Amino acid sequence: MTGFSSQWIKKGFIYKANKNSKWWNSHCMAPAAFMYGKNTIRVFIGCWDSDKISRIGYIDLDASDPKKILYISQNPVLDIGRDGCFDDNGVFPGHVYKNDRKIYLYYTGFQKLHKIAFSNFGGLAISEDGGNSFKRISESPVMDRADEGLFTRAGNSVIYEDGLYKSCYSVGSAWRKISGKNRPIYDVNYIESADGINFDKVGKKIIECDLAVEHGLGRPQITKIGKKYCIFYTRRMLNLKYHIGCAVSESCDNWQRIDSWMGTINHGSFGEFDSEMVYFPCVVNTGKKTYLFYSGNGYGADGIGYAELT
Repeated sequence: MTGFSSQWIKKGFIYKANKNSKWWNSHCMAPAAFMYGKNTIRVFIGCWDSDKISRIGYIDLDASDPKKILYISQNPVLDIGRDGCFDDNGVFPGHVYKNDRKIYLYYTGFQKLHKIAFSNFGGLAISEDGGNSFKRISESPVMDRADEGLFTRAGNSVIYEDGLYKSCYSVGSAWRKISGKNRPIYDVNYIESADGINFDKVGKKIIECDLAVEHGLGRPQITKIGKKYCIFYTRRMLNLKYHIGCAVSESCDNWQRIDSWMGTINHGSFGEFDSEMVYFPCVVNTGKKTYLFYSGNGYGADGIGYAELT
């Protein structure tokens, strides 16, 4: 029982990267949207270069009709980290949060490893010019390695209430061979912070991956719809056809999975941009409408689309 009378309606394709430049050769990975003024939605995106290394750029969309593209960033707002740092092999958006005149961009950093393919931990960059450029608060992650997440502790999003930053994030300490390839396993944890910058090393596991059908719950997004807390996440399925899931709570203590509520945001028909994946959900409320942006096939290689709550 969701408690929601409304439903999601797919509205379709928005944009695909077409070798726009050297730094943005392909992919619209992990959209993270926020209201950039009253009439514009800015969507930060993981943009791949020809070596499959992601930097963060953006597209601006008309808030009344997100299929109308107003502007495409000409340069990344956040580049990869220095050699040897946790984000030296790629960065992509986790969540965007307005804090007074500053904009917090939580992001995931990738680092290649030898005995496993990679690790990813969560960083934070802040903009003081309205979201046109960002500066890391630190070259080390704000969501660093911990016993609860040895290989993955990232993808965090926040909601500010009651003087606290309430945050969810992915955690993982294992890999599993699926279709002949090792893939990461991770669940969703919850944690609180006084300032949105400093986080403890131990959170609370709130949504567990069902290993019978899926191997990870990726990049969770916490928000409120009405009076209920919702967390939207990617269900990384064992058949590699990824779906969007959701969990709901009255108070951030106990969470109930209501994945079936997302059933209308299903895979497109053969040949469409989302025939194999609907991936990396991000919900934004414009004040008039509530949209959910997501990446399509190939982790966004075929572009991004959106759905509307009606």
